[in-house]
Amino acid sequence: MTRPLFQAIGILESCFKEKFGTPRQPMLVPAATARLKIRKEFIPEQSLKGLSEFSHVWLLSYFHLSTNKNFLSTVHPPRLLGKTVGVFASRSPHRPSPIGLSVAKLEKIEGDTLYLTGTDLVDGTPILDVKPYIPSYDALPRAKSGWAGRAKAPKLRVVFAPKSQVPVGLKPLIRQVLSQDLRNPRDKSQLAAGRIHELRLSGCALLYEVRGRLSRVLSVGPAVPKDYAKPGLIPKELLGTI
Repeated sequence: MTRPLFQAIGILESCFKEKFGTPRQPMLVPAATARLKIRKEFIPEQSLKGLSEFSHVWLLSYFHLSTNKNFLSTVHPPRLLGKTVGVFASRSPHRPSPIGLSVAKLEKIEGDTLYLTGTDLVDGTPILDVKPYIPSYDALPRAKSGWAGRAKAPKLRVVFAPKSQVPVGLKPLIRQVLSQDLRNPRDKSQLAAGRIHELRLSGCALLYEVRGRLSRVLSVGPAVPKDYAKPGLIPKELLGTI
């Protein structure tokens, strides 16, 4: 049997349980948490040696929930409010090769598992590789940010209804996520004032509404688990012997 060109070294366990609510960029939600367990065949006791000396890592991922079936040469980044750019001038997950690149803070390593924060990946994402973030090589202060530097992402103020019953430990995560304004600016139904939105986050299902620049959390309850790592969504050649 021919060895596949690449394999997943592990499946990410993330606090983001669905695409809606997952940050569009890394480090936008510092309170976001994730774990990555390295598969046994990659000998984590040896392959992770020395990685704990670094504060941040690069994650190379596979966009297993991407829905595009045909190549689209242009995309609509949310912050451009309907305007288009070329797919290669964006970080859209809808790409010819659905591969993502994210930076994350490495909190600790325990055995075969990396504990991460600031991630922007949904639960069940296959991770293809991990590399150390090296500031002297990877940080380029004089680099140009193109249209992304001109089109600032809108920010919302987040409040909690008195009867929302939000766990205290979950509030920082919810504030950081909802302040990003998750709505699609091209979907008028999502932008309707007072529309109730549902978000699954860190084992909870919360309801919230947006009015003007204010995001109001209405209620929080337990979420029904979903399996985003099922074989139908991830090519079996990526899974190997997980």
